[in-house]
Amino acid sequence: RRSRVYPPPMPPMHMPPMHMPPMHMPPMAPMVMSFGAATSGVPFLFSSWKPATPAAFFFACALTMAAAAALEVALRALPHLERRLARGGRRLAHRNLLRAAHTVATTGLSYALMLLAMSFNVYIFAAVILGFGLGALFAGHLHEPPKTRPPRLAEMDSANPPTCEQLSVLRVSGMTCAACVVAVEVALRSVAGVTAAAVDLEAGSATVLSSSGGGGGLSAPPITQMLDAVEKTGRTASAVVVGAAFGPSLGHEPVGMPTGRAACCR
Repeated sequence: RRSRVYPPPMPPMHMPPMHMPPMHMPPMAPMVMSFGAATSGVPFLFSSWKPATPAAFFFACALTMAAAAALEVALRALPHLERRLARGGRRLAHRNLLRAAHTVATTGLSYALMLLAMSFNVYIFAAVILGFGLGALFAGHLHEPPKTRPPRLAEMDSANPPTCEQLSVLRVSGMTCAACVVAVEVALRSVAGVTAAAVDLEAGSATVLSSSGGGGGLSAPPITQMLDAVEKTGRTASAVVVGAAFGPSLGHEPVGMPTGRAACCR
């Protein structure tokens, strides 16, 4: 028999020890979590923007207050901007460009004011809060829904016969912002026979004024078409009140109608 030949054993491997240099981390400054009342050397957004004198510091606080007031006015004017864009004849690209400019300006200003308030300086924080209050004081009414009223008899064209004006109230759910209000109003006004429409975001309701023309035996405004128009915008609606106002007495309160028939014109 042939004897088996085994290879010689491998010599042990010696690895040199590895040496890692020690890591030196600079000490981190503790985060300030309490308000201070310094009036000089306080940075405004950037470390290099530090008013050197108290007069320059309070001037910067006044500018901060004005910026906060402008932001509040711009946010409250957004529903009016959306209504003007929806009614205007501008192109879609132009309308979206204006919306984008408004969004960029308000978002950037919001983050800048948030960073200023986080400086934990009592004067800067007070300037931001007072600025928002001033903006609401001067432009608080811009957030109110538009008020509509039935047309008066003096405003009607004398050449046209009197018409039956019917006032309807719809309950609308699914609205979350001013753009939703504009979408529902535009959808309701597109229904044939609707002369005016106003949507209240807080109440979740829509008031619709429609005309069915003069003469007797007139049918009510198309409530089902109004509901379908609202549902096409992605919201749900239901009829709450269907009332009728006669042409010669448009100043009177509308009478609730349990059925879908409007009263005849006098």
